[in-house]
Amino acid sequence: MKIIYYLLIFLCCCACGKRSRQKSPTRIVTDALGRNVVLPDSVKRVVCVRASAIRLVVYAGGVSYICGVEEQEARNNEFTHAFAHPGLVHKSVIGPGMGGDPELIMAVRPDVIFMSCTTIGDADELQRRTGISVFTIEYGDIGRDRSVFYKSLQQIGKVLHTEAQVDTLISFIDAQIMELKKRTAGEVKPRKVYVGGISYKGQKGIISTDPYYAAFGFLGVNNVASVVDSAFVSPVTGTYIDWEQLIEWNPDVIFVDMGGWPLVREDFRNRPGVNRLLKAYRTKQMYALWPYNNHHSNFEVMLANAWYAGKVLYPERFADISMKDKTNEIMTHFVGAPIASDLAGCWGEYKNVSELP
Repeated sequence: MKIIYYLLIFLCCCACGKRSRQKSPTRIVTDALGRNVVLPDSVKRVVCVRASAIRLVVYAGGVSYICGVEEQEARNNEFTHAFAHPGLVHKSVIGPGMGGDPELIMAVRPDVIFMSCTTIGDADELQRRTGISVFTIEYGDIGRDRSVFYKSLQQIGKVLHTEAQVDTLISFIDAQIMELKKRTAGEVKPRKVYVGGISYKGQKGIISTDPYYAAFGFLGVNNVASVVDSAFVSPVTGTYIDWEQLIEWNPDVIFVDMGGWPLVREDFRNRPGVNRLLKAYRTKQMYALWPYNNHHSNFEVMLANAWYAGKVLYPERFADISMKDKTNEIMTHFVGAPIASDLAGCWGEYKNVSELP
């Protein structure tokens, strides 16, 4: 009997050892918060939680890995990645926005959870509750914090082995910004511009602005709001001025984020006397820009806006640019499809809005 007993133990140990040897290889990759995350060597399935983590993963060439989406992605929306990849709306829902639901996440069996806008504590807790590796990413922006944006793309590329796609996108962005700056170089007296109607957790009127509007930086123009004290600037709650300040600045051109157009239109309707004090209003120099602040910043939209603003401010230098062709080029590099017509159908064409009812 002892011989049989020891034989059974030996066979069990052999079986356990075999299973151990067959375990998938892993690697350790450091995420945005400095956490050393153990990941499968080959990642096949991912989910993305919190504000626009999914957008960064799509930028990095990872759309085919996405196996579940937060609730806001599964309904009709105005996200560029949704226009480019309509199949995302049919993915299994992993819970509400800003974090999903651990049980629903586990149900779609991802290899990795990408998580943005988070803390070490929240990331560790979600990893503990699901038993799935949580990899944090930071959003950055395409203007002042472009290095943060690039680093996140590179980290995602390392996790998914899509480094080639990431390198191609980064090179494209750098080339586009360089070309914009080249076309506007040598301007002795940059025109004064202002952008209003920028959405922050909902529609806002003309006094909602962005002192760091990246498109203006690429063009080297004078964003009159850039003088706003940084203490009053927030990427979350927004930046607001008063009408008196706008009149004092008196920009040559006013751009309107079409996300806030209904409120901007009411602003001008209700202040006919004030309007006449604004040079841009009197000279009909008010132009549409597409909404870029939609569930976090849409960097591809900002880049397209920069090209249109260039056409408005420097028509001779940008006469060769077709906005439809340029937008399709940008969208194809960022989200993988030429969706200019879809976006124009959603937000309207780029145009002068001075005469709109």
